[in-house]
Amino acid sequence: MPAHAPSYFSPAPIVDKTRHHRSRRAVLSSAAFAAALCVFPVSAAFAADPGPQPVTATDIASVSAAPAQLLASTAWETTGAVDQNGAPVALDDPAVRNFVGWAYYNTDGTFTMYNLDDTPKMQGDWEVSPDGTTRTLVAKDATGTTLFTRVVPITVLTAEEFTYRIVPDTAQPDVYVDIIHTPTTHTEPGTVDYSQLLASTAWETTGAVDQNGAPVALDDPAVRNFVGWAYYNTDGTFTMYNLDDTPKMQGDWEVSPDGTTRTLVAKDATGTTLFTRVVPITVLTAEEFTYRIVPDTAQPDVYVDIIHTPTTHTEPGTVTTDPEPEPEPTDPGTTDPGTTDPGTTDPGTTGPGTTDPGTSTEEPAVPQGDPRSPSKPATTAGGAKAPEQLAVTGADIPALAGVAAAALALLGGTTAVVARVLRRAQ
Repeated sequence: MPAHAPSYFSPAPIVDKTRHHRSRRAVLSSAAFAAALCVFPVSAAFAADPGPQPVTATDIASVSAAPAQLLASTAWETTGAVDQNGAPVALDDPAVRNFVGWAYYNTDGTFTMYNLDDTPKMQGDWEVSPDGTTRTLVAKDATGTTLFTRVVPITVLTAEEFTYRIVPDTAQPDVYVDIIHTPTTHTEPGTVDYSQLLASTAWETTGAVDQNGAPVALDDPAVRNFVGWAYYNTDGTFTMYNLDDTPKMQGDWEVSPDGTTRTLVAKDATGTTLFTRVVPITVLTAEEFTYRIVPDTAQPDVYVDIIHTPTTHTEPGTVTTDPEPEPEPTDPGTTDPGTTDPGTTDPGTTGPGTTDPGTSTEEPAVPQGDPRSPSKPATTAGGAKAPEQLAVTGADIPALAGVAAAALALLGGTTAVVARVLRRAQ
């Protein structure tokens, strides 16, 4: 027997079992990942990147807006003042009070200013230097004639604050006051239709205070005649009632264009004027209407402010009751409106010879819900539930089954591919 194997026998190939096992693990891992894709939702994987957060209007105004745009972007209210040492200065200080009020810088380069009591202060033209360091006012009268020009240095101009500096005595430039303004939503006086505002809602008397701010009871003799419900109509008429809904008075009304006074002309049923009353308005907004009464004209410093707030109380006497509907006429020839054939006592019962109690032998079956079908509900065999009695949730089962079937099909295909790869790897 020869000591060596014939030369035509080639030696068995050397298999790297480690690499073979690694390949098998990689294939199995890929198969597991593919199977997982069939089961788990993919919405999270494809969720959109939220990206950078949006820039707010304040950011734009504070960073990129031109100084003039910043100043015109809001109305301003004088809210403080500090001297060169940072100490607060009262707004009624003689050096400051002429600079206090509401300011409205329009984008067309004009401005209007008012005192804090809404009385006019001045108007004219304005501008801010391109670098935002100075503000210039050209005050004008009603004819457009220039009254004066004032240039002040700006120390702060942002979306949250506008501050400029005044020097009361030019001989002492180191002594100054910074006038601080903050944004306001205060409506520009003279731009509000006060008559429309008063007529926009019904009003209820809800309080009263005297000249010292002390509450006054609504049944106080000086107040009770002014308490009730008030309805100001857009046609210039009004009606008022006591709080128990009894009539109080009626007539005509008006509010002055500047919103400072309200006039009532009370009239009787024939339209004859009974009296005219004019009262000063102290507050007229969408949330409050307050006017002032002076019980004794000899003491004008003694007064009461009558406070009203909006109400949804329906005006008395304007509600009507709907008449009750008349009953439907009945057919005297039948006692059961659901029975059409007087010869049968049960419309769901048919003649002999039928196998389906819901179907007659003379006519074809009428589907349930058809207007010709009898009013008696259809019965089902063997105690089975009618279709309308099935649970609504059953409608979701086909969709879930479809999803499951698709997932299983994909998983099966993946398994077949994996098996084929493993056989080749061996």
